[in-house]
Amino acid sequence: MGWHDSLAARAIEMGKTAAEFKSGARRKANVTWLFLAVAGAVWYFVGWPWAVIPAAIAAWNGFQSMSATMIAGRLEKLAQP
Repeated sequence: MGWHDSLAARAIEMGKTAAEFKSGARRKANVTWLFLAVAGAVWYFVGWPWAVIPAAIAAWNGFQSMSATMIAGRLEKLAQP
C-alpha cells in the first residue's frame, strides 16, 4: 500500500470525499500560479536569490496540488461499486 493509498484510506475514515480533494487541488494549483508570477516579478526587479523563496513556495503548493489530485482519484476508485 502506497503513501497516497494510506492517505485515501484515512480520508475515508474522516468522511472526506473526492470532490473536497479536487476542490483543494484546484485551489492549490491557483496558488501555485500566483507564486510563480510573484517569483517572476521578484526575479525581474530584485534578482534571483530573492526569487527562490516564492519559487519554493510555488513548488510546495504544486506538490500538494498533485498529491490531492492523486488522493481524489483513489477515492473515486474506491467509491465505485
